[in-house]
Order: sequence, then structure tokens, then C-alpha cells
Amino acid sequence: MARQPEFTKYFPLDEWFGAQPASTRQLTLTFEQVEKILGTPLPASSIKPSWWTNIYPKIQSHRTCWLNHGWLVDEYDPASKSVKFIRSK
Repeated sequence: MARQPEFTKYFPLDEWFGAQPASTRQLTLTFEQVEKILGTPLPASSIKPSWWTNIYPKIQSHRTCWLNHGWLVDEYDPASKSVKFIRSK
């Protein structure tokens, strides 16, 4: 998989998903919590449901942070600005 140069800003999120215990089967994160993990604001496009898809991109992107660690977006709630993830593996 090709790596986007700007993917480096998502390394903290990638590491965070990788550090979740195998016993954790689901979790919900608010945008604020994701921004705290990243240490930077989410892009404006993160308010769109398409930002939170489970489609593997052709180049490494923010989605690979959860997909590569066996997590899937289960619910996206724009009203509460939160995302529920479930472990697929």
C-alpha cells in the first residue's frame, strides 16, 4: 500500500487503535477525543459520513488507522460528533 506523506499526522491514532486490548470489542470516540489522540484538529471533511467509511483506500489514509487493527466503524453520529467502532477480528 502506498503511503501518503500527510498520513504521518495520523500515526498517533494508528498507534492508539493498535494498543487497544484484544478483549475490547467495541468503543465510542467523540471527535474531541480523536483530536486529543491526534494532538491536532480533525479536518473539516471529518463531519461527512464518507470520512468514516470502512473501505480500504488505495493509499494509506486515516481509515487505515482503524481498519489495519481490525476495527470497523459501526455508527457515525453527526449530532453528537461521535463514532462507534466494533472489532472485526
